[in-house]
Amino acid sequence: MTFPITMDGYLASIMAAESVVGCRAVLHGPGGCRTHTALLSAREALRQYAPREGPFYFGHPRVPCTYVDEEDYINGADYKVTELLDTVDDAEMCVVVSTPGTSLIGDDLHGAATRSTFPGITIILEECHMSKPAHVGYDSTIAKMVSAVCRPMERETDVVNVLGLPILLEGWEDTADELRAYLDALSLEVGAFVGAGCAVDELVSSARADVNVAVLPEFCAATAEAYERMGIPTICPGAPLGFDATSDWILAVAEATGKNPGKALTMVEKIGKRASNVLASGLNAGIMARGATFSVKLENSLALPLSRWLYEYLAMFPVCIESREWWDPDYRRELENFLSSIGCDDALGREICMTRADAAFADGHTARLLEDEGMCSVGVDMGKPSPIRLRFRERPILGAKGAMRMLDDLFNGMASQ
Repeated sequence: MTFPITMDGYLASIMAAESVVGCRAVLHGPGGCRTHTALLSAREALRQYAPREGPFYFGHPRVPCTYVDEEDYINGADYKVTELLDTVDDAEMCVVVSTPGTSLIGDDLHGAATRSTFPGITIILEECHMSKPAHVGYDSTIAKMVSAVCRPMERETDVVNVLGLPILLEGWEDTADELRAYLDALSLEVGAFVGAGCAVDELVSSARADVNVAVLPEFCAATAEAYERMGIPTICPGAPLGFDATSDWILAVAEATGKNPGKALTMVEKIGKRASNVLASGLNAGIMARGATFSVKLENSLALPLSRWLYEYLAMFPVCIESREWWDPDYRRELENFLSSIGCDDALGREICMTRADAAFADGHTARLLEDEGMCSVGVDMGKPSPIRLRFRERPILGAKGAMRMLDDLFNGMASQ
């Protein structure tokens, strides 16, 4: 069995630039490198779509490209970057990303940007994050954008930023709306969802926030450092996956800002109560997950909170948790201790394609392949790469709404078996 190649830091850096409304990712490289990124950006960061013609667009408005050719690799192509930037008339910021091959040419991209008539801010990414984890490229790009536009300003007590919620995450828009509702219930104003649909002006004014709150820490380590240099601290409450973890996230924010969490917690409890009622009313169908096994293959730090939620809330047991090299020692130790405490030490490090489980939580393609190969009874689609192309309905995995979506996929998938 083979599995799809996961997104790397190079592709993620393009998506990070596209995540900010009013910013354009500009690709310096051959046209073949543009096709997937332009389509991915159009799907994950929805904007009003209008075809655009011209030598850098060829009908598609997203992620314009310099379309370097064989002569450009020999003679240089920074002039194409200048000419492309001259055509951008619908953005306040451009982030120039070189493809892996083009990054070796040595073009003077800073000079190319200076010679351009583009009136906005141009950021040149100095490093190509090819083959590095997605979070490295995403975080590095957002950090450069923050450093480029944010300057220290007077901080406002009741303003917070949310970091580490990438548009690569399934259902990120619904998750942002849910978290914003909780913060509003705490009487807090969101300065910006940095890297998750904020506008350029929101990014500029995000320096007024009193504190940042992380969602996925690996996606905002460098970004948090950029804000730290302006005197804005970042708290990391843990990913809000499942009802209890979402409540813990709220409590951590309330403690850091001196707010009363009661109203926000009630919102989570209401959704959690509905889930409990559905499970109880389902009788036998509502307890079919009890004692079932599960496997996890994720390219982020959600393996631990997901495993803990499935065990504590549904009494499911892990038989496979695929390990990631970039996990830091503290995270790995916490995961090992959790698995040891429930007698599932041997789950860590197994390969998902070699381990039979009742339910598999993985990217959509892997989940589908595991089902087809009989390696699981139900595969829960946790995101890209996924066979789902057009998302008319959000499919979050974080927050109380994300818990409800996963319960819906899990129990209905198991019932169909």
